[in-house]
Amino acid sequence: MRNELSHLILFALACFVAFLRADLPDFREKDVYLRGAIAGDIVNEGGYVITKLKVERSEIEELEGRKVFLKVFGGLPSGVERLSLLGSVSVKDNRIFVYASYKDVEILPPEKSVRNFLMERYRETSRDKSMVPLGMSFLFGQPRELLPSDVQRDFLQTGLVHLLVISGLHVGTLALVLSHMLPRFQGLKLALVGVIAYSLIVVPNEPPVLRATIMAVLFILILLSFSKPDTLSILLFSGTVILFLYPHYLFSYSFWLSFVATAYIILMLRGLELSNKAKTLLASASAFTGVSPLIGTFSSISPLSVIYTPLLSPVVLIYSLFGVLSLMTLMSFPPFVDLFNLAGLIFVKVVSLMSELSFSIYPQINTAEAVFLTSSGMVSLYFLEGLYRLLPIFLINSWLFVRALV
Repeated sequence: MRNELSHLILFALACFVAFLRADLPDFREKDVYLRGAIAGDIVNEGGYVITKLKVERSEIEELEGRKVFLKVFGGLPSGVERLSLLGSVSVKDNRIFVYASYKDVEILPPEKSVRNFLMERYRETSRDKSMVPLGMSFLFGQPRELLPSDVQRDFLQTGLVHLLVISGLHVGTLALVLSHMLPRFQGLKLALVGVIAYSLIVVPNEPPVLRATIMAVLFILILLSFSKPDTLSILLFSGTVILFLYPHYLFSYSFWLSFVATAYIILMLRGLELSNKAKTLLASASAFTGVSPLIGTFSSISPLSVIYTPLLSPVVLIYSLFGVLSLMTLMSFPPFVDLFNLAGLIFVKVVSLMSELSFSIYPQINTAEAVFLTSSGMVSLYFLEGLYRLLPIFLINSWLFVRALV
C-alpha cells in the first residue's frame, strides 16, 4: 500500500505540474505558421472543409504536439495527409481552432518512414481493398473517421469503438505472440523489443499507446528481474511519465478514458480467484463503468457493450494475431495479409449484427458529476474486498440509468 500511495502522490503532482505547463490562455492570433498531419476525416460543408490536424511545427511552440480543429475555406483535395499553412488561431478553454484559406495552404508529400512503408505495403498486398481502412485503423492507428460511414455507425452504436483504439489489447497481443516464439526469458526479451519497436515506429504516440507500452515494458522488465509486478503502481507510474513528457495530454479525453478504464479493471480483478470467463466479463463491466460517466458528458453510452466485448474477444484476438504476423513479415506475405483481412471482415459483420440489437442511453451529466462518480468508484474499488466491489459498479450504472430517464 505504501508503494501505491507514493505513486499516487507522484501522479497527482504530475497532474498539477502538467496543468501549469499545458494550460493555454484564451487568445486570438493572425498569420500563424503551422505544419502537421491530418488526424481525422475531411468533411466538406460546402464552401469550406473541417478536419483535425496534429501540429508538428508552429511558431507558437505551445501548439506543437496538440490536435487542433482546422477549417479551410475553399476546400482541400481528397487524400491529403500532411500540410503547412498560414492561418488564424483561436484558443478557448484549451480547445484550439485554426482558420485558413486554401490559398494559404501547401500540400506536403507523405513522410518517408517505416510506418508509411508498412502501410503502403499493406495497401499493395491486400486483395480485399474494402478491408484496408479497418486494418489501417486497427493496426496502424489511422483515424477511425476514415472508415466507411456505416462501419463507423455500427461501432458507435454498439459502444465498441474502443476496440479500434490501439491500446492494451494490441500491445498485449503483440507481447503475447512474441513471448511464445522463444523459450521463456528469451521470449520476454523479444517481446520487449517488439513492443518498443511497435510503439516508436508503427503507431502514433497517442495516450493509450503510450500508456500500454510503458506498462508492458515495465511489466516485462519486472518479470525479467524475478519480481512480482504491482500493476496499480505501474499504471500510476506510466501516467506520471506520460504527463511529464506530454503535459497537454492532461486535457485529452483519450488519456483519461484509457487511464480510468485500466484502473477500474486492475482494482476490480486484483486478488479475485475466478474463471477466465468470469474475469473477462468483470473486466468489461468495470471498464465500462469507469469510462461511462466521462463519455456521458458529451455522448451516449451503449450498455450492451459490456456483453459484446467479451463475446467479440476471440475474433479480435485472431484479428490481432494475424495483424502481428503480417507486421513481422513487413506486410509482404499475402497469406497472412489475406487472413488478417478475412478476420477483419468477420469482425465487421459481427459488429454489424450486434448493432441491430443495440440501444443507447443519454445520461446528460456535467463534468463535475462525472469526475465525482468516476473517482468515488475508484476509491470504493480500492478499499472493498472480493465481490463487494460489485456494489460501486451497480450504483454508478444505476445512477446513469436514472439520469438518462429524468
